[in-house]
Amino acid sequence: MTEASAGPADAPGYPEEQAYPEELRFGFGEILALLAVHGGDAAPGTAELLGLDDYTQLPEVIASGASSLVARGFAHVGPSAELAIDGPIAGIAAALGGAERRMDLTLEAPGLTDRIVVLEAQGVAILLRPRAYSTWWALPQRADVPPAEATFMLVQGHLAEHPDGRVLVERHEVGQGYALSVRRTGDGGWLLGVKPPGAEGAHEEPGDAAALLAALRAVRND
Repeated sequence: MTEASAGPADAPGYPEEQAYPEELRFGFGEILALLAVHGGDAAPGTAELLGLDDYTQLPEVIASGASSLVARGFAHVGPSAELAIDGPIAGIAAALGGAERRMDLTLEAPGLTDRIVVLEAQGVAILLRPRAYSTWWALPQRADVPPAEATFMLVQGHLAEHPDGRVLVERHEVGQGYALSVRRTGDGGWLLGVKPPGAEGAHEEPGDAAALLAALRAVRND
């Protein structure tokens, strides 16, 4: 397989949300096919993070995913019978296979647990959200916001909608198992703490937006 070339409200200085590209839904076979297309060094770690590592050596699953991508118009068969992609799909494949940073955000609220995976590669970053039947929604991350500030916006968005909730932020494979815990205080501030592996909670200390941004940069290893 070959790949064609890829073509915060609290954080001051950034515009309001503008014209995001539409989310794209991918089945796990399609994700595996995109990983195989790019074939980057990060592909095994990304497959592990997405819970797909048990399927990466099953050519029939990858072939099925490739056929699905072609059927949906997300890929085409090249002159040598290879799978070829371009545009936004090539960018998604580049992020999957070439991610230099993988962030895993667990979004908690009473009666709710959700997840956002952020993959950052050279020149491209995408958000992935798991949905039913091992599907994933993919959305390019805003290019006009620096990565740490973009993570700030994700945390802020969840806790604005669920003020009694929590976000756990972890960098995959770096400090594995240690997560930054973020909650809101009653006066609109932040409660920040480090949650060790296996712990039920974290020792929290209050902080302002600047402290949260600094903590996010630390857990991101910026």
